Amino acid sequence: MSKNTGLSRRAFLGLGATAAVAGAAGLAGCAPAAKEDGNGTAQAATASGASSESGWRTPPAEITDFAQEIDCDVVVCGHGFAGITACRELAEEGKKVYLVEKQPEDTFNAVGNEFASLNSTILKERGVPQIDPVEFFQNWMTITGNYPNQELVMKFAQNSAETTDWYLSELTDDDLATMTTAFFPKTEHQLDNIGPIKFWPSVCSFYGECNQTKIHGYNREVAKQNGAEFLFSTEARYVVMDDGAVAGLVATNDEGNLKFNCKAVVIACGGFGGNPEMMADLMPDMAGALVGDEALTSTSANDGRGVQMAYWAGAHLETCPIPGMNMKGLSLPGKMNCLPQAVWIDENGKRFCNEYYATSEQRGLATVYRSRKTKFAVVDDNFTLYRQYTIPQHAGFSATEENIAALRESLDKAYAKFKGTYEEPEEAEGEGGPGGGGPMTSVEFIADDTLEGLAAQLGLTGEAAETFLKTIENYNAYCEAGADQEFGRNAEVLFPVNQAPYYACTFDPVLGETMVTCGGIITDGEQNALDANFEPIPGLYVSGNDCGRRFGYEYITPIPGCSLGMAIVLGRECGKSVGTFLG
Repeated sequence: MSKNTGLSRRAFLGLGATAAVAGAAGLAGCAPAAKEDGNGTAQAATASGASSESGWRTPPAEITDFAQEIDCDVVVCGHGFAGITACRELAEEGKKVYLVEKQPEDTFNAVGNEFASLNSTILKERGVPQIDPVEFFQNWMTITGNYPNQELVMKFAQNSAETTDWYLSELTDDDLATMTTAFFPKTEHQLDNIGPIKFWPSVCSFYGECNQTKIHGYNREVAKQNGAEFLFSTEARYVVMDDGAVAGLVATNDEGNLKFNCKAVVIACGGFGGNPEMMADLMPDMAGALVGDEALTSTSANDGRGVQMAYWAGAHLETCPIPGMNMKGLSLPGKMNCLPQAVWIDENGKRFCNEYYATSEQRGLATVYRSRKTKFAVVDDNFTLYRQYTIPQHAGFSATEENIAALRESLDKAYAKFKGTYEEPEEAEGEGGPGGGGPMTSVEFIADDTLEGLAAQLGLTGEAAETFLKTIENYNAYCEAGADQEFGRNAEVLFPVNQAPYYACTFDPVLGETMVTCGGIITDGEQNALDANFEPIPGLYVSGNDCGRRFGYEYITPIPGCSLGMAIVLGRECGKSVGTFLG
């Protein structure tokens, strides 16, 4: 049926003067423009692209014909980690809540299986060390440069234990038995900190039969039992605004257009990694750092609808470039940034950074603004020992006996090839190939008995070869003295390169890919979206990867899985905030 609200298109979408000011406060004036290929597909701009207003900022046409109108208290957009916890919380509070999710129900899949948790019951039972929430908060704000919303970070730290127990409350003993904990128990040389920056092995990992999709199902059933309704294969289109406040939501599914009449909307649609135009617009630091054929890409298919809807409703975009997961920190194919114990050498034979800067995301930043020519990681024969000095972190290496054995096998294989004695083993039936798996078997090392010979194998000649030898000599002197006078690498992770044979691996820098984007909309501590004047927009809430100011300029964390952990906790906290707003 059709219903005429009598609202103008701009009022209907919440696009009055507030949104116009918000647009001016955004990044359009400095962001590279997206461009289209011959098929009309948006492609990420390179640094030479011209700036222009991005098309995604233009709101859609008003929809006036509806197959159905639904009255409720609140609509949650997205069945991700923030969406499902917000929905369950609101249902348990007795609110009439609908959740719309564009994935079909029979193929719904939660993205990610590992989440950070502070002091939850299951982790305490397994002996994982207690974390002081205040210390965690201070550490977080230090490594992120005090950029994040302090209220959101502290809410995560203080509520993680209770919310984890609540989120896992329906799991059976058999389900919980499949849970593992990354980096715990600690291996012999696992570190708790590098300098002033601390890390914790406080992770709930569900990679077995009980995965996060199953856990989402448990939480969905609890929400349903408390009156929540779920509409899968349903895509949110835009938020309906009336006089600056939320009045509803328009969505579409196979039945046609749906209009929800409600006082609040929770946007938790998972970021905009699948939208190259938005990435070029809202991540200008990386768009401007692209070289040659590099392009902004993501493993995420989320098209940015959440950020779009909030923006069209008058919400303020983040004014700093929005962080991506691994976009800067792991800009070189994993083997480089996952070898922090090595010495990193450039094409001129020079060491170029602190290889073992504490956080992996910040460690790799040094590679963004350098040439894309081949770089090298150099180690000696003691590397199987040095490799065991690890920290529990996102993209970290676990120094288990199996993984260290796989590393030794890779080094021995390289040395045998250097000596001409290597024989390719026969592939055992049912095996994945020689090497028996393990994270290091994919790294092809180069071996030599001398550093001079290794330099030659790496293609370093003349002045570059001389520079390489002098670089290693200086570095070894720093190791002996216990002070890195060149790049300030901490003494406890200064490992010399002085025991033959010597090994190196090559890597070719490739930038521009992120797993997911991690922000977009500025909110207050209640996750209430703010307008151009940083005033809350009544009824408009944003959580998960659409919510800005949770991380730094990159996804920087002291525990693996903080993205999901924060979404779970702050999603529920968002539900509490909406419940208070609704009264």
